Amino acid sequence: MRYQINGYTDMYTVVANERKVGGAVEAGLIRLRTGEEFTNAVLTRLEMSDAQFCSLGFVTQEGKRLIVHVNDVSMVADAVHINVCDLKNEVMRAEKTAERLKRLKRLCELNEGSCTPTFREEALLLAEDIGMELARGHVDLSFLPDTEKAKVVRIA
Repeated sequence: MRYQINGYTDMYTVVANERKVGGAVEAGLIRLRTGEEFTNAVLTRLEMSDAQFCSLGFVTQEGKRLIVHVNDVSMVADAVHINVCDLKNEVMRAEKTAERLKRLKRLCELNEGSCTPTFREEALLLAEDIGMELARGHVDLSFLPDTEKAKVVRIA
């Protein structure tokens, strides 16, 4: 888990800046005024009109895409910003992993032969988001620091 979400503003920030910050917003439970409940829903959209939030888009565990007016939302419980590889919603984990992997492959293809700090930073973000093992299985990431070797502990 990266961090707990404290309100619509946090959700909006993560969803709007998804490419820069990585991860996704997953709610443990979304309850509507009608009584319908959706567990492990992944937020995909948060619309604003002027300075007010007006609609919320999310994908259920079954893959159903819903857009609801914020007045129809009774409760959003345990919303967290987490890495894609840690999503409990399997439908969105598969979709977002494929999307991030495609972007990582394209990024490495475009930057072949040059290893700028910006490229390295974005590649590392994408690889950590989908899981290093999976990323290394599809793309040569030899230019990234090896996380196991980097964790050297000194005593005294």
